[in-house]
Amino acid sequence: MGGAVSYFLTVGIFAGLAVGLLHSFQILRHHRHLPGKAGMAFIIYRAIWAVLLWTLFGAYLLFFWLLGLVLRPLAGWRTKRAGER
Repeated sequence: MGGAVSYFLTVGIFAGLAVGLLHSFQILRHHRHLPGKAGMAFIIYRAIWAVLLWTLFGAYLLFFWLLGLVLRPLAGWRTKRAGER
């Protein structure tokens, strides 16, 4: 039905979900020292928001990353190497 756009959104959502899960594990690891149930609730709240936001913006960020990857050579931009002026 949707073709390329549907595929692009699906890939972006899953890429965002994967990055969001990795980010949420980092949040859990970093904040695990917080004491009590209030600390655990805060950690879980932040981890859930990380997954949701990365999933929501995954396709958006993938689009701009691919756009930059395609347009950079077309615009004639190149990265200077060490020692170049």
